Amino acid sequence: MKAPPSPSPSPLKIPTTPHGPAPSEVPSAKDRLVIDGVSKAFGRGKDRVAVLENATLSIERGQFVSVIGPSGCGKTTMLRIVAGLLDVDKGEVSIFGEGVTRAIEAKHIGFVPQSPALLPWRSVLDNVRLPLQLNKRANEWDDRAAMDPVEVLTAFGLGHVLRRRPSELSGGMQQRVAIARAFVSDPPILLMDEPFAAVDELTRESLRYELLSIWQSNMKTVIFVTHSIPEAIALSDAVVVMSANPGRIQQIVQVPLPRPRGDLLETTAEFHELEDQVRFAIRAGRSHP
Repeated sequence: MKAPPSPSPSPLKIPTTPHGPAPSEVPSAKDRLVIDGVSKAFGRGKDRVAVLENATLSIERGQFVSVIGPSGCGKTTMLRIVAGLLDVDKGEVSIFGEGVTRAIEAKHIGFVPQSPALLPWRSVLDNVRLPLQLNKRANEWDDRAAMDPVEVLTAFGLGHVLRRRPSELSGGMQQRVAIARAFVSDPPILLMDEPFAAVDELTRESLRYELLSIWQSNMKTVIFVTHSIPEAIALSDAVVVMSANPGRIQQIVQVPLPRPRGDLLETTAEFHELEDQVRFAIRAGRSHP
């Protein structure tokens, strides 16, 4: 369904999936991430450009949601607002019943950028340990709120490179380290900004199913920005399609495919039908900005 055009719409609610709460249960604010009427523009005066307009969306705890759309449609801007890296011009974000600042303080959010951003002088293991060490220095250390870095790296197929430096790894392996680093503090929310954009297509396919396997074991709430339609469908419970100029939520395409999922899923007729739905929604957004 399309985002309502009214100035203050009710959030678009992504339907509960089979692994989530029972349909009879109405999730409370503590079980939802809500983006409510959020707008953002950059620049000043006549040069001011609206990048995101009236974005309104509700995501339930444990759902995997991808955001897709043309370049400049506000995907990354919306993600950075949820992460607390940008302020809104209008609207608000609520994360499990709390404001963004409080959610950050409570270590609710993990962020994976487009580039791995690894420290070149630290080993793979020490790069992944970094968030835990920073928390400890801030006197906020809690062993119960963290995962074992070695176990996380092993789950991502990196158990054999713990002592290597980033320069000794391929691009795909570096990205695995960056994702492992986001997982290690065990945040309930992961925000992922095109994390596989810099790797080749074969590596990208492998990485998305590794991510999916690990996600299926802990069911974090994920917002995943991508330009890849197959990737969005393979990973997600729903795909949020955005239009540009300014960025708006155009449509939500539900992905009712069963879990767990493997790469053979992409050969099925159901998968290709969903690809067509997403492509049609993207084209509709370009025709009617």
